[in-house]
Amino acid sequence: MFDRLSRMSSGFRILVVDDMPAVRLILRNMLEEAGFTDVIEAEDGEVAWKLIRNTVETGDPKPIRLVISDWNMPGMNGVDLLRAVRASAHTRELPFLLITGEGDPGLLDEAGAAGVTDLVIKPFTSAQLGEQVRRLAGG
Repeated sequence: MFDRLSRMSSGFRILVVDDMPAVRLILRNMLEEAGFTDVIEAEDGEVAWKLIRNTVETGDPKPIRLVISDWNMPGMNGVDLLRAVRASAHTRELPFLLITGEGDPGLLDEAGAAGVTDLVIKPFTSAQLGEQVRRLAGG
């Protein structure tokens, strides 16, 4: 089991998007604890969208396989990033995990309508995040 997870996670590039550097570091550490070591970061939705488009346009051999994004960010927020990802034929199937501190049903409906793959509501543990990412990674 661990060997399979190790092979899967080593080639599974994850993009973490959050405007707070400390939160990005925490998420990176949680993912690494779960065995996912190929993690890149973006400080907002605009930078993330440029990274995603660049990996598609250049045919990057290590494409982004999962986006984990905070909802609330200045500029392009997480839902706006999700909408951009879903609007592109090249990225519409990209798994997208949205993190929010809000459990408001209206917000959850908005995320669902935008095509979110899954949601994580704060607070959550490393184990919970790892389990969701493993599920989205197909393992």
